[in-house]
Amino acid sequence: MKNVLKFLGLFIIVLSMSSCEDSSDDLKYQPNVESGWVQFVEGSPDTVGAFQGAQTDIEIDVNIQVPTTSKDLSIFYTMTPVSGDNPANYFSNDGTLVIPAGSTSHGGPDNNTGFDYNYLGNLVFHLSELDGVTLTEPMIFDVELTGTDSSQITAGLESEPQYPVVKRVVINPSLDVFIGTFSVDEQFIAGVNAPLGLSDFFGESYQVELERVEGDVTASQFVITNSDGFDTYFIDGAVLTFGLDGSLSFNDGNTDTGDPVVGLFAIHTIESSSYDYTNSVLTATGPLEGYGDYQFVLTLQ
Repeated sequence: MKNVLKFLGLFIIVLSMSSCEDSSDDLKYQPNVESGWVQFVEGSPDTVGAFQGAQTDIEIDVNIQVPTTSKDLSIFYTMTPVSGDNPANYFSNDGTLVIPAGSTSHGGPDNNTGFDYNYLGNLVFHLSELDGVTLTEPMIFDVELTGTDSSQITAGLESEPQYPVVKRVVINPSLDVFIGTFSVDEQFIAGVNAPLGLSDFFGESYQVELERVEGDVTASQFVITNSDGFDTYFIDGAVLTFGLDGSLSFNDGNTDTGDPVVGLFAIHTIESSSYDYTNSVLTATGPLEGYGDYQFVLTLQ
């Protein structure tokens, strides 16, 4: 009997110690803690944007690194003009993004869970608010997260500068100024073939038409056709895409690099390109396969 009592006593002591240890471990994780930070998603582009006339909105995801929130969280942000028109003159954004209570990104991949974010805040700029506005140059501004209405939730972390809190937004003017008929000036600009062009070698003349791609919600794409009575320069139906960074990209079905076949002769590898709103001019430069550096300039008639 005495041995049995000793055994039971030992069991009670071990059980008691185990309970204390579990209680201590529980204190290390408090899922109801409402502290942390907000930031833009790491690895996402530093710049976002659109062309005026796009049938989409500009949406910026906000990562909410907080275990939980018991009430709505207000995230504050600023819109600082960099160049062009002031966004505050057109957008109804008031500098506050309200996140519903309990909605956070804490279970997402930044915690090495392997899962997608269960929630991301969504900061939206409605491009429809620019309807009727004539932009004459790109509207460029920085969106910066500055804080929240909770003293326990900051914008970014001072000790972790890699957590982004600034995002640049670029809204380019409408591309309607590039609808129409364009002359084609083309020539080799270096090598033994300069300054002649394909028109000189083949005795041809070129002129093209640009029209918007029907149904393009990005408002950035045009279809190219060769004008009646002129020789083929671009393959009919080639799609020209204007880049927010000022570049041009072509898709005629022959390459996946944005480089067009010109003059039914060779692929023009575009190394630099640009478009000029003021004069409605498009320029592209780069090697024409093995024949030398080449350039074409399209000018609205």
